[in-house]
Amino acid sequence: MKEIHVKNAQIEDAEEILAIYRPYVLNTAISFEIDVPSVEEMAQRIINYSSNYPFLVATMDKKIVGYAYSAPFSPRRAYEYSSEMSLYIDESAQGLGVGSHLYQKMEEELKARGIVQLISCITASNTNSLFFFEKRGFTKAGQIPNIGYKFDQWHDVVWMMKTINPARLDN
Repeated sequence: MKEIHVKNAQIEDAEEILAIYRPYVLNTAISFEIDVPSVEEMAQRIINYSSNYPFLVATMDKKIVGYAYSAPFSPRRAYEYSSEMSLYIDESAQGLGVGSHLYQKMEEELKARGIVQLISCITASNTNSLFFFEKRGFTKAGQIPNIGYKFDQWHDVVWMMKTINPARLDN
């Protein structure tokens, strides 16, 4: 099996990241974006997200095969110990452990930054992602019906969460 490496995303990675993300936008309701962002927009997202939170890429044979990023759950200060994360894997690399490597590194980095609650918003029909997060200790925090409209149908989202720094809850 090929070795998977995880590192911080760079602006120069925007085109490869976008190549992974594009099919999710065009062909699925996994992302609720309707229009594929430009390479410039993806580069700006890398800059914006990575200024305070991890934005990671996974590589195999020096090719980016997945990425994950986290962001504030909400801009209000009371939420400063909560972070929302997203994770996308290239279609050719699914089932190879890329998501596990990205997730593990993301959790480690967020714990080190003092994040307590890690949250992911998942389209309810995306059973693979729901299982992925459940397997890593996430529990369902809630479900919002008919919140997104894409491909001429309504979609529910499930909010999953995990306490990654439980000792901080005692403070």
